[in-house]
Amino acid sequence: MGRRLCDVDGRKVGRIEELVAELRGTDWVVIEIHVGPGALLERLVDLSTLVPLLSTLERRLRKRYRIPWNQLDLTNPRRPKATVAVAALRQLDA
Repeated sequence: MGRRLCDVDGRKVGRIEELVAELRGTDWVVIEIHVGPGALLERLVDLSTLVPLLSTLERRLRKRYRIPWNQLDLTNPRRPKATVAVAALRQLDA
């Protein structure tokens, strides 16, 4: 968490802000990560429901990506990267 993620071409995608896992049998398995400033906001709390004024901030920070586990290269955990270009990544709806 918090590591910068680059795409296959070395372009910065954002920081890893959230891991999404599901229970498979008795093990928790990470199935995707969320990256970008909007993912940080998602991780902290949905502020727009608490304070309407912060919905403006949320709109500015909405850029976030969902990256499936199979599109990650973690051979060097200190420098994780996506195995596809940033243009091919799926952006989450705000």
